[in-house]
Amino acid sequence: MAGFRHEHNFRELGGYKTKDGRTVKKGMFYRSGALAFMDERELAAVGRLGLKSVVDLRSTIEHITFPDPPIDGATNYHYTAMNDNDLNEIDYSSRKMILMAMKEPGLNKMESFGKHLYAHVSFDNDAYYKMFQLILRERVPMLFHCTQGKDRTGIAAMLILLLLGVDEETILDDFELTNKYRKSLIKEQMSRFRILSRLSKNIRTFLWVKEGVCRSFAAYALTTIQRRYPSYEDFFRTEYDLSAEDIAKIRDLYLE
Repeated sequence: MAGFRHEHNFRELGGYKTKDGRTVKKGMFYRSGALAFMDERELAAVGRLGLKSVVDLRSTIEHITFPDPPIDGATNYHYTAMNDNDLNEIDYSSRKMILMAMKEPGLNKMESFGKHLYAHVSFDNDAYYKMFQLILRERVPMLFHCTQGKDRTGIAAMLILLLLGVDEETILDDFELTNKYRKSLIKEQMSRFRILSRLSKNIRTFLWVKEGVCRSFAAYALTTIQRRYPSYEDFFRTEYDLSAEDIAKIRDLYLE
């Protein structure tokens, strides 16, 4: 969006067409990287959006180290979006993932890990459940973010668009826009690790430089949902306690 540096991956979900011919309303849902990294001009632009909710999807350590600045009129919510099977928080910052890539030299292992992680966090996720409850209660306009606005934020955006009835290819196209927005940042990050040539493929996987990797992660999550449930409505009802009436209400509120 105008007024924001591309590396913040700041954009909105409005304007997309749904399968039933409606359009996602503009000015309702915004996604980005961490607000703590924005300058005064960018934060002033955020302040003009009329936000009611800012949802921080990062781990507690990320949230404490780089806290969200207050935004006039908005309530800040911290909901950790990535937990393991034992409900322990996963630090999914780029630094942590690069360290993991250094420990696990097998590229296939890294890609498989990424896909399964995306599928795992798409189900029964308390952070996304709470986010949907805010949406249901009309606590919008809403901005949701993680550190770089790509993984935890990308899944949140995918689920919101899915709930609103946007088709899968459009959702995947939106997901892939992150590479365009973060192109300069990815280039900068890769230059730091140039000397680690034997690890470069793993690092490129986690930084989404490898062609098609981000789309494949998101597509795997969608495919996993389709395998487990006969419809997306069944998925949202079972995993996020959204009834048919809730889904209809959300679509009436945020589509035109």
